[in-house]
Amino acid sequence: MNKKPWAEICLIVLGSLLYFMANVQRVAVPGAMFDVLTNDLQTTAQAVTALGSIFMYSYALGQLVIGVLIARFGGFRVVTVGSLMFFVGSLLFPFAQSLPFLYISRLLIGLGSASFYLGMINETRRLVPKKNFGVILSLILLVGYLGGIVANAPLVICIHELGWRDSFLWTGVLTAVLACLFVLIDKTVKHVEIDKTVHMDFELFKKTFSNKKNLNLYAFACFNYGLYYVIQTVIGKKFLEDFCLMPVMKAATILSLMGFMYAIAGSVIAFISKAFLNRRTIFLRISSLNTIIVFGLILFCVCFNVKTPLIAVGFCTISFGASLSPLLVPLLHDYNGSKVANTAVSVMTCGFYIVVALLGSVVGFCLDYFSHLRIESSYIAHNSAYIAIFSVLFLLAIVSFVSVFRIEESKKTLRLIEHIQYIKEREASEEEHWHDEYEHDLYTNI
Repeated sequence: MNKKPWAEICLIVLGSLLYFMANVQRVAVPGAMFDVLTNDLQTTAQAVTALGSIFMYSYALGQLVIGVLIARFGGFRVVTVGSLMFFVGSLLFPFAQSLPFLYISRLLIGLGSASFYLGMINETRRLVPKKNFGVILSLILLVGYLGGIVANAPLVICIHELGWRDSFLWTGVLTAVLACLFVLIDKTVKHVEIDKTVHMDFELFKKTFSNKKNLNLYAFACFNYGLYYVIQTVIGKKFLEDFCLMPVMKAATILSLMGFMYAIAGSVIAFISKAFLNRRTIFLRISSLNTIIVFGLILFCVCFNVKTPLIAVGFCTISFGASLSPLLVPLLHDYNGSKVANTAVSVMTCGFYIVVALLGSVVGFCLDYFSHLRIESSYIAHNSAYIAIFSVLFLLAIVSFVSVFRIEESKKTLRLIEHIQYIKEREASEEEHWHDEYEHDLYTNI
């Protein structure tokens, strides 16, 4: 890293920690505490899943404008505003006694969280030498992904010991400390000049959606990611408890393992893809095939009441196959010119969370529509609810699987493959020619 003022380095570290807290909030509600919230608030499943959907909608729509705001005002300025919204929402959440205030808190948390990822990428790219950028960025992402691990088993332990309100109060206090430190240190750094020429260009969105290559990729990527993340953040833990009859801590540990698998998968898949001449579509197809097999297996198990640990294994495999951004982003950059590429990526990110939000609403509706039982403090869904839920998820897995075969390989990759094949053919031809000459000389000498 270049010798930069310690203030800017501290902002990068604090921004990474805020991204960690954002992932805790994003994964934990309602996933790790579904029954806790329905019991404490005495409300419906739809009302509880709406807590997750509101976050996802606000986070998704934020992705469409955050990039423009960062280009205009700079990453640190945008993250400063986002961190204030984030900590206000985080502190409001444990104190809210009614659903409207809980929804407002989740809206603020979602909007604030939307600034951290792109803001940190922008400032890290500005401050870090190009040769070190990938390493530093991977560390920032790793810190953030750890939040998804903490949001399950460790959080469940805290909720068991302290209750959900006190657990989230401490989370809110820590968030407030990080945000205040970020704001105070931000005042000491020299910001980039505001670029008043930057504005929202709707022509870029038009070009993005008019490109059929983008649409094919979105149809696969958004559903593939949405299927994984609705399990991780909404229904996975509860399903393992209700249907597989897993103890709470065991189910939470499976979800934490999913978070760990997702965290390491991106780097592993990117490395393997590079080893195979940057081929990407083959790995997208393998991921999609795995997804359709897993959801087909789960639907079969639910329909015939087959309780098997393979369901938990399937959850972990789809989490490994959902971390595909290192493959998808380069494809979008190849499909679009440099001016459109960033918009295309932001649309894909927005689509990820819109699908998760919609699926969260579907899950809540199915849980409420079909009969359920209350045993002590637990809300036990009937198998018919899970049959409906996983039927929808399996159909989307089919759509994703069909779409993945319409995704085209990168032009750069195709050119590289053709070049290597040409070299091999030329070497083979030269070797054959040399062999023919050798046989001719040998025959002549005889």
